[in-house]
Amino acid sequence: MLPAGLSDLMPDQARREAMAITSLMESFGFFGYSPVDPPLVEFEDTLLADGPGAALAPDCFRLMDPQSSRMMALRADMTAQIARIASTRMAHWPRPLRLSYNGAVLRVRGEALNPERQLTQVGAEMIGATSPANDAELAVAALMALDRAGVNRLTIDLGVPRLLEAIYGDDIPPAALVEAVNAKDHALVRDHAADHAALLSALLDIPLGGVDGLSDGLSKIKSSLPEAAVAMLAEVLEVAALIRDAMPDVSVTVDPLEQRGFDYHHGIGFAIFAPGIKGELGRGGRYRTASGNGIGEESTGVTLYLERVLRALPPLRDEDRLYIPFEDGLNALAGHVRQDRAAILGTSQGSEAERLAEARSLGCSHWLKAGSITPISE
Repeated sequence: MLPAGLSDLMPDQARREAMAITSLMESFGFFGYSPVDPPLVEFEDTLLADGPGAALAPDCFRLMDPQSSRMMALRADMTAQIARIASTRMAHWPRPLRLSYNGAVLRVRGEALNPERQLTQVGAEMIGATSPANDAELAVAALMALDRAGVNRLTIDLGVPRLLEAIYGDDIPPAALVEAVNAKDHALVRDHAADHAALLSALLDIPLGGVDGLSDGLSKIKSSLPEAAVAMLAEVLEVAALIRDAMPDVSVTVDPLEQRGFDYHHGIGFAIFAPGIKGELGRGGRYRTASGNGIGEESTGVTLYLERVLRALPPLRDEDRLYIPFEDGLNALAGHVRQDRAAILGTSQGSEAERLAEARSLGCSHWLKAGSITPISE
């Protein structure tokens, strides 16, 4: 028996996963993102540094390295590792630096919508990204990757995770208010927002949806917003417009106060959804990497959650597979494989009926009969 949240992938599932990863990574490559492959385990003090790593520290398994006697952590997310590579081994590369990745992550506990603890991530990061155009590019790259893989009718929901902090300025928003905003509970927001009650109520009253509706709603309260908040909202509207222009078939919505799941993001954040799938297919946005000089770099990135992506993909069609009779031998098998055919060498030396029965049991759609490829009837 396997531990809770861990599972085996059977052949069809593993093939489907491999094909999806190949397609997604190829799509990121078309946008200029180069693949990197960090290790599964790193020293705790580097993997869990300030920024993306620190946000996921509670989700990480730890173990002692017997060689160095230092604590190590198994990655619960790959974003921090990409940031480390960019700030060390690729620090001299020109910016913005576009990197892509895929790999397994392991978490201490699962989530309500996703109880698996071993997950596969596919993503891309733009290190040194400094503009809304960079944020939009990353979002469009993710949307196009999903579309090319076969996921249709996508929705991207944009938010401003630090908008509430910008409204409060030097003060810290009460925890009860943060919970009320996340729950979109108008009454509780008014109870806990004090001097900001009218402004936050007005923001919550803006209908969630497209760019035009948000722009109209914000125009009525713009004069009441701090400059930092106005700048943030202008950026999210710009990003939304750029995505809408590049991906007219994608539904673009904006929820300015959405902040759940964006623990280390400080600019725009976004989540991608598909109909019929619980939870987001991917999540991304702007953040600052950690670095030895304590400054870091402005960056933007996206992580796609492959388990959910696979649920959104159409079923794989049955693979054509050629049965090679035993007497035709390994040379015949190798010859057909060289022509990119999936083929299996049989073991039966019995009658034609027995060999066809073996071919069907092996999932073959065709067999080699007297040198000719012949369909196998049901």
